[in-house]
Amino acid sequence: MASVRLAAGRDVGAAVAAVVVAVLLAVQTGTSQHDARTLDAWGIGLVVVAAAALAWRRAAPVVALAISVVANAASLLAGYPYGPTLLCVGWAMFEVAWRRPIRVSAPLAGVAAVASVAAVLPRLIEVLDVPALGLVLWAACWLAAPWSLGALLHVRAAAERRARGDLMARAALEERIRISREIHDVAGHGFAVIAMQAGVALVVLDEQPEQVRASLEGIRATAQAALGDLRQVLDERRPQPEGTADLAALVARARTAGLPVRLTGGAGDLPPAAGDIVYQVVRESLTNVIRHAGPTEAVVDVAREPGAVLVTVTDRGVGSRATGDGRGLAGLRERVEAAGGAFEAAGLDGGGFQVRARLPLPGQPA
Repeated sequence: MASVRLAAGRDVGAAVAAVVVAVLLAVQTGTSQHDARTLDAWGIGLVVVAAAALAWRRAAPVVALAISVVANAASLLAGYPYGPTLLCVGWAMFEVAWRRPIRVSAPLAGVAAVASVAAVLPRLIEVLDVPALGLVLWAACWLAAPWSLGALLHVRAAAERRARGDLMARAALEERIRISREIHDVAGHGFAVIAMQAGVALVVLDEQPEQVRASLEGIRATAQAALGDLRQVLDERRPQPEGTADLAALVARARTAGLPVRLTGGAGDLPPAAGDIVYQVVRESLTNVIRHAGPTEAVVDVAREPGAVLVTVTDRGVGSRATGDGRGLAGLRERVEAAGGAFEAAGLDGGGFQVRARLPLPGQPA
């Protein structure tokens, strides 16, 4: 509310300044235009009205233009000096062109030009004997400059608004895609582990009740962890995994589900961004092994290289899998490459599958 009052105060101040300048110009031009009517109270009043209308140049620019055009036409028809009131019309036309679409401002500019020509035409024809066509061109050129400048600013502002809108829409889309991928990874891994644990429980249901209990406890723990991760993703409070500590917990859950996993190498403490991607690569890779590889063992190796970290997940399963075209692996490829790394996912000779991701570590010597 305070900003609105401040803007209104500025508009009134600008209009007062325009009134003072217009009156001074009218007095000066009255002394030089000998054929013009002596400037009296009515003439000054028309100048004041034409300039004072600019107080509404932002709140109601079309109204301000209409008042200026009427006051200008009345002043010219009455024989008062021409010039100051037409300047007010030009300013009002600039505001209309800036703040209204071209489809609105262009016809108004034409009407203002015709009204100005019609008002000054009798006086100029008597004095200069100028053809009417020349007068139309004169009026059009007089108002073309402010209208063109205002229209240019309007088009530029509209383009900037569209660009900002497109940028916001693109950012929102990218954020939705990011959240969808996080949900896919978290839920996919959790469901795969739960399904494998449930399968183990069904197999040993009668013979090994203790193993059934262990599988059910594993299902409960995995479901709770997956639900917690989902809540953190949706709340955008998911902690950034770092180093191999989180990988050890991830590998432990996969072992509980019945997948033998060996964790080798030593990455040490990784930067949060790199640690997050390493965690995602291992999680998605182990999920694919559980889903598609069949009975096998997986090997997870995370090793530091000069200026980079290399993570490799290998299995010797016999299941049929795509070579990196799946939704999860495609998302991993985009994440790794967006971080400046390299990603490979392919089948191995003799059976099995391997995922390799090499990530640069900023600030580390290469």
